[in-house]
Amino acid sequence: MKAKIILPKEFCEMEAVRYVAFRYSTTPERILEHYLIQSGIMPSNDCHASDYRLTPNEMALFHDLGIHPTIVEIN
Repeated sequence: MKAKIILPKEFCEMEAVRYVAFRYSTTPERILEHYLIQSGIMPSNDCHASDYRLTPNEMALFHDLGIHPTIVEIN
């Protein structure tokens, strides 16, 4: 069974997400992927997922911004 998680593109354009991505020298999409993995929403199946960990403050910030999947499709 495969799951497809869909986040609105607007999350990648949020200033806070872009700033955190800049701090880790990566993309907003990759930062959001780490957030979903660390939140337990998405399983880690990527070798890059362990390159860094978001801090508890960064995790709380994204949670407070309301970043969560709008659609989860399971095939």
